[in-house]
Amino acid sequence: MSNATEFRPVEAPWVWSAGELAARADWTVRLDAEARDDLAAALEGVRRRGLALAEIAAADFPLPSLATALATARDLLGEGPGLCLIRGFPVEDHGRDDLALMLWGLGAHLGTGVAQSYRGDLIGDVMDMSHTGDARRSYRSPRALDLHSDPVDVVGLLCLRRAKSGGTSLIASGLAVHNAILAERPDLLAALYRGYHYRHSEADSMSGLPTTPHRIPVFGWCGERLICNFNASPIGRSLANDDLETDAAALEAFEVFRSVSARADLMGEMMLEPGDLQLLNNRVVLHGRTPFEDHAEIARKRFMLRLWLRIPDWPALPETMRLHRAGRVPKDAAVAG
Repeated sequence: MSNATEFRPVEAPWVWSAGELAARADWTVRLDAEARDDLAAALEGVRRRGLALAEIAAADFPLPSLATALATARDLLGEGPGLCLIRGFPVEDHGRDDLALMLWGLGAHLGTGVAQSYRGDLIGDVMDMSHTGDARRSYRSPRALDLHSDPVDVVGLLCLRRAKSGGTSLIASGLAVHNAILAERPDLLAALYRGYHYRHSEADSMSGLPTTPHRIPVFGWCGERLICNFNASPIGRSLANDDLETDAAALEAFEVFRSVSARADLMGEMMLEPGDLQLLNNRVVLHGRTPFEDHAEIARKRFMLRLWLRIPDWPALPETMRLHRAGRVPKDAAVAG
């Protein structure tokens, strides 16, 4: 696509405004007592067999009473608005390690769990780690998280504890953002379809290249579907450190995307409560978080467990939209698509 006249608006279930999403409740699934009993029984089964988290497949973690709920979640993620909120996870009855096993086991019924960093961590602890002196990554700090997508098909966040105040979850339809920019600034879409280089925050610790040698499109086609892929932090680091982008339209498009995606008419808000599991399709939904104030005691701090899933049934992302291309994947790093 070389000019604005070739772009067209997207019409699909995953295109929604904040008001439209708030007016519907079909993307929320509630676990009943039988479902929670099944989770506990499956947990006991894997513990009895001594299975490590990475060894657990769907067959090792039977959840018969959740069959309908999981089918609904798959449909919501792939063919619906691109998100599902599962409420009633039994976080009050189990410790962190058991909850990680349960989250991974439930996720195995939706897709394939993958590592979340070059370190190979399979379940991420999302908490303000300022007390350790290592809060460089935004998800390990109380700072706001700009709307973005992760480099994997689905991200799950299981809330164990809320913050003292703040920490509201933010979501937006990436394709609704596309349509808004098309209507208001079509001259900038070509730059977003071309994309940007990404620079990793821990470049010095990685075995791969610190900055992607290729541009990753913000909008691009995967088969018959347009998808959205945006993360302001690594793009911003590339723009600041690598001097690879000198085109004025591309620089403006980056800022316009950020401002449009954060508009009140497009960005929805939800406060995740203990026991809530938020599942998001990273191909169509952007997510972020407001800043928060937390308790001083570590045992009372805001705490989420994060799961990344690849969905084998979904079409593989084109090479241009992968964070790591074939042959350039750092050891143990996750690859989306």
